[in-house]
Amino acid sequence: SSDPDYLVATSDLDDDAATAVHQSHADAAAVALPKRPDAEGFVSFLRSPDDVDAVCKKYGVPEDHYTARLAGDLRACSPPPPGCVCVYAHALEAGMRVPLHPFFCEALAHFGVAPTQLAPNAWRIMAGFLVLCRSAGVPPSLAVFRRFFVLSVLNHRHTKRWYYFQTRFRDSSGLRFAGLPDSINGWKRGFFFLSSPTPWPCPVEWGEPSKSSFVDPVLTNEEKKSVAKLLRASGGAAVDIRTCLSDSNIAATVAGRWMGGREMRSHDSTMSLGMDPPARDMTDSMPAEKTAAPAARTGQVKREAHGDTLPLSGKKRRREEVTATDGHDGAAPVSNPRAPPGFDPRSPHSAVPDTLDWKAVQKILEGLVTPSRERHFAASKPSDLLASSYVAVLQAANYATFSTSYALELDEKVLACERDNLALWEQVEKEKAARQAAEAELEKVKAELESAEATAVQQFLGSEEYTRRLAEHALPAYLRGAEEMRRVVLRHYPHVDAGKLELPLD
Repeated sequence: SSDPDYLVATSDLDDDAATAVHQSHADAAAVALPKRPDAEGFVSFLRSPDDVDAVCKKYGVPEDHYTARLAGDLRACSPPPPGCVCVYAHALEAGMRVPLHPFFCEALAHFGVAPTQLAPNAWRIMAGFLVLCRSAGVPPSLAVFRRFFVLSVLNHRHTKRWYYFQTRFRDSSGLRFAGLPDSINGWKRGFFFLSSPTPWPCPVEWGEPSKSSFVDPVLTNEEKKSVAKLLRASGGAAVDIRTCLSDSNIAATVAGRWMGGREMRSHDSTMSLGMDPPARDMTDSMPAEKTAAPAARTGQVKREAHGDTLPLSGKKRRREEVTATDGHDGAAPVSNPRAPPGFDPRSPHSAVPDTLDWKAVQKILEGLVTPSRERHFAASKPSDLLASSYVAVLQAANYATFSTSYALELDEKVLACERDNLALWEQVEKEKAARQAAEAELEKVKAELESAEATAVQQFLGSEEYTRRLAEHALPAYLRGAEEMRRVVLRHYPHVDAGKLELPLD
């Protein structure tokens, strides 16, 4: 590839190296092994559990949810064991994090490829795009990403292929990254498997992108505004990927699962996958004032940062109180998202309604308590339980707000596609009508030609010219027939006078 935004490494294309070095080291970049022409020829050099555990620890793979497994004789392109996905150590170094950011999942699902089908620099470009979106204050959008970058095959001679991203525009009209590494030795051999108790939100087996996945994206008005903001943020110049993907940026954007206006913590994704996180995970990010001191036995919990109270009885709480506490210091990190376009931050989606009956809510929540939480609740203080429940309710409400905004964006995209389909359908109908008119005209011309031909034949048969030509052609045949008859008669009747056998010509 000649694209300055992705310098294809020698290790990406040259598969004929003859040397092999096995090392017990967590960093995949330090190992070089023999190369073969296809993914099925690459065996992982991570051969011990310590190697894999070191990689997972270095890049923050949650040990309580994911289990690392050695690849053994499996290849990166092999069907993974049940519940597993294959991961390159160099992809983690490049900016991939587990759990996968929703933007990464959407990109992998759109193109129908597994994580190990993307070269390390492809992960750098996707992670860099996320950081730029956060810097520009726009939500990450796959359509906007595809407006700037296009998926390309790393090496066409491989039957099972890797892919990377090329920039669509090499001038100020597109996003560009500089500083991508031009030599990544041994990245195809540094892989292992991660096991998850919940389904992976992306393809886990190697596939091939469909033709439809390469169709130019149709941007909504909001996405067009995002494009303009990203271009302004980059200043029309190439962005240094090394500065962009600093540890702090990756932690805040990719590992923090930033989604444009809110930070998705690990337990958010866990909840979305149907898991039941412990109540302590909901309060670990709250200020110490909320969880250190228990409330008085009057049935109220004081929040020392503001002095508000959360009623334990059936007393209703005004919406203004909840809204006020949600937007200041001391609230849970996810309880103050930037309101999506068209949403009032004081809407019922992000606050407790005026008519909320806490006794009714308590009955509902009791039906949702799982055994693991029940055991935790039994060992917890009442104030901690109420604080945990309150934060969980706010998190659920805020997640619903974000989901609604995202659903509206999808609806707008669907409407745009429907408008395009309608325009194409109208164009097809016009072309069909034009073709039918042309076919009818052709049939009319054919009928006229046939009628004219029949008329011309009848006129010719009744003309003197036809009679003359007929006579000219008939006379020689008449004479030949007469001569033949005379020979036959004389052969059978030799005594007949041949002069009397002449036939008249008129």
